[in-house]
Amino acid sequence: MRVIVIGRGVFGLAAAASLAESGQQVVVVGPRDPACSSEDISRIVRDDYGDDEFHHRWAGEAIEAWHRWNGESASPLFHEAGFLNLSHEPMDRGGFVAAGFRRSGLARRTDAVAITDSLPFLVPGQFVDGYLNPAAGWVDASAVLRHMERVCEERGVGIVPERVAQVGDGWVGLADDGLLRADRIVVAAGAWTSRLVPECEGLLVPNGQPVVYLRPSVPARFADVPVWALDLTTTGIYGFPATADGIVKVGHHGPGISRRLERTRVPDAVVERFRSILRQVAPELAAARVHRTRVCFYCDAPGGRFVIDRVPGRSSVLVAAGGSGHGFKFAPVLGDLIASVVLDREHQRREACAWRAPGTGGDVARAGALSDLPR
Repeated sequence: MRVIVIGRGVFGLAAAASLAESGQQVVVVGPRDPACSSEDISRIVRDDYGDDEFHHRWAGEAIEAWHRWNGESASPLFHEAGFLNLSHEPMDRGGFVAAGFRRSGLARRTDAVAITDSLPFLVPGQFVDGYLNPAAGWVDASAVLRHMERVCEERGVGIVPERVAQVGDGWVGLADDGLLRADRIVVAAGAWTSRLVPECEGLLVPNGQPVVYLRPSVPARFADVPVWALDLTTTGIYGFPATADGIVKVGHHGPGISRRLERTRVPDAVVERFRSILRQVAPELAAARVHRTRVCFYCDAPGGRFVIDRVPGRSSVLVAAGGSGHGFKFAPVLGDLIASVVLDREHQRREACAWRAPGTGGDVARAGALSDLPR
């Protein structure tokens, strides 16, 4: 069977690798795109999903697979630095952080003293409770994509670095007027999926999340620390250990600042809002020079659950998208699911990621200190 996979992000490359391994003739179409949400210096890997049993179990399987990928890679892809999830209030009062603590069997509860020891750049006393998940960590997203591309090449996957203009039943029209044909077409174009498959309109929604890369004056203060989240429901702020060249990535997981895919720069007003939050809890970061910013476009799906299924009414076209801001951690286990749908094979998670009407399963609910910004 000849299969075209549109998209060189984590969904597309995972699909291509698994389909090629099963003996299919696979071509991946699309350029490397710095605007793609998969292209970045870091992504969180964790399994503490609160009351969400489905993603908790699947993320646990993914973490096991990340360790296997480390054994297959020339350098580590997954860094088991831990995930420190902090709360302004005691977890006994419930809430998002408490739910994560209940779910993760390995998590260790922390307190104000231990928090200061773990993250010395925080103002003491701002966060009084939380937990450390020692099995969690982070991956260098762009390095992972390059690893996945190498695996695809080793398995004979072809790469056509042209942009796709149109998708028909059994054919793909390229931006340079070229035409490709295949038995199956997998559209894994992330936030751009609805532009290629109009049937996804309202089901897969682009949602721009602001990310700021800071260069603190003493980067060693931010190195060798866990991935951290500062009470996400109130601040929305999370961050990573400093990179080898002294960059600290800080993101906001919230309702987003834009649904216009053309927006690539974080507005100055949003950067200032980051600083105002950080001044209260991490003044060293608030004072750091901005290295760069980006708008990371989530591809939101109802309830945050992926859409991996055939497009109704189109026998040869499938979509594999809806990462909803948490899809990258599943990179090592996504391919098998996508391939099972393409090849019409059984998979225990296939039904959960089936096509559904827009709004079915609940919207992706996110809070945070940027919630009042216009979108």
